[in-house]
Amino acid sequence: MRAINTNFRILASSALGWSAWYLAAACAMQPAYAAPEGVASGSCEVVVAGIMRTSDYIYRYEGGCKNGLAEGQGTASWQLRHAPDAPPTTWKGRFSQGVFLENKHTVGARRVDNTRVLLDMGSMPAPQGAQPGRLWAESRVEGKLPASACQPLGLQVSANGNLADDALARDWLDRAYAHWQSLCPDGAAAVKGGFLRVSLQRGGDWSPDSNGNIPSGVVQATKQLRKQPPEWSSYRNEASQQQARLQQDQQDAKDLQANRDRIHAFAKKTGAGQLVSLEALEKNPFRFDKQVILVAVRMAAARTATEAVVQPARRTRGDWSRVLLRGAIAEWDAQGRVAAVRVHGRSTDKATEDAVVLELVESQRCNAPNCEDFLLMPGRQWLLDEKFSTLTPPGSFRLALNHP
Repeated sequence: MRAINTNFRILASSALGWSAWYLAAACAMQPAYAAPEGVASGSCEVVVAGIMRTSDYIYRYEGGCKNGLAEGQGTASWQLRHAPDAPPTTWKGRFSQGVFLENKHTVGARRVDNTRVLLDMGSMPAPQGAQPGRLWAESRVEGKLPASACQPLGLQVSANGNLADDALARDWLDRAYAHWQSLCPDGAAAVKGGFLRVSLQRGGDWSPDSNGNIPSGVVQATKQLRKQPPEWSSYRNEASQQQARLQQDQQDAKDLQANRDRIHAFAKKTGAGQLVSLEALEKNPFRFDKQVILVAVRMAAARTATEAVVQPARRTRGDWSRVLLRGAIAEWDAQGRVAAVRVHGRSTDKATEDAVVLELVESQRCNAPNCEDFLLMPGRQWLLDEKFSTLTPPGSFRLALNHP
């Protein structure tokens, strides 16, 4: 389609949902004056920098149009209004969605916002076991220059395969950079700042949002071009991190179930029917008189080889309970323990008068701080003041769990 129009004005466009300003290009060879910015007229658009969208320039376009955008072969030119003898700025060649394709290897384009575009560099080789990907150069129209694929803001790769595999992801990054270099042999020296950001997008179903934000990508890395040889830095693989988090969650679930089984087995072995906090014992120890119960404690101070003051293994806010424990405690260290004990009311000795007295039946040293390996249950909830039956199999006893 060849469009011709004699009215050339600035067009504000939001085609495809991307907010953008485009120069309205009339499709004829005679000059016309630009309308005030914000007035929409004309039938063909070309993406151009703001300096070229002012009334200082007279714009003309001739060539193919599709859906109001320059498409296919065409010529766009800008002539200074008050310097008719000055040579015009001219873009002649291929256009895609209003974007001038300066590089011969560029096969298409996506518009991002008023100045940024994604230039389609075509298919690229894939790592072994993956399908061919696609390389995109994120670029910007600046001044009187079109967007350049060889001076990109960054590279985007439509990739596939198991991107959680760091070896595969790094292979994609290397191949993307090598492919870009093959299309732009002098590109590394032209990239501003000497850093080239490369992102791997999962598959080809991605695009900028309505605000011009390009998805961050599953994998990101930066090529430091001024180092010899150039090397990657700032590598981040969200797919790999997500997989690691999932594996950790699965392992945590197994560990928490093992905690539940461990305390059940210890209760069954010792004949204990309830886990009780020291705080509950101090309030009324006579509720548990002569019963075997479980407590989670750590030594505060040994009074003799067979008597110690103990405190909660997992001290909670406001719980500073101290209880007398009598039994074989000479080998105890500062680590917490789960202990099966009998309750013997309160002490009548003058030095420890009114302290709750526990008789040690058996204990098991905790391996984790706060006795997490006995007390932290599935759902990451703490076991506290709970009854359970030693007659039921592991996992089937009642556990009313308490949040931390």
